[in-house]
Amino acid sequence: MKLRLTIALLIQIVAVLFSLTGWVDALQGGAAIVMVLLLTITTRLISKVTIPKLTWMSLAAAIVLSVATVSLLVYAYDPLAGDGQFASSPFTPAIDALNITFRVAAVAVIAGTVFYAIRIGDERKKSALS
Repeated sequence: MKLRLTIALLIQIVAVLFSLTGWVDALQGGAAIVMVLLLTITTRLISKVTIPKLTWMSLAAAIVLSVATVSLLVYAYDPLAGDGQFASSPFTPAIDALNITFRVAAVAVIAGTVFYAIRIGDERKKSALS
């Protein structure tokens, strides 16, 4: 049991490192957060410790916000326009709002992954005592 929890804790620490790169932007950060999700699910399968609500809700919100932001950017992009096309785009306020909201969700992902790592560490300590 202790070995399984130790391996799960190490995987979750890697997930924490990926989550730190999540707040960069919606595209690269979204990819990092998907990686965090996959590592967290792997940790759950190995450790059998339930994922806290903060962790899974923040992951789901960040992924949805990332997809929405990138989708709106792709929709608003005009390949024939110049470099300043987003300065006059009607989608710019929405894109800015989604980007800020994504970064808030990315910070929540960082907190959630750290919280889950602490929970696994507590379970590891409990199993060592018994």
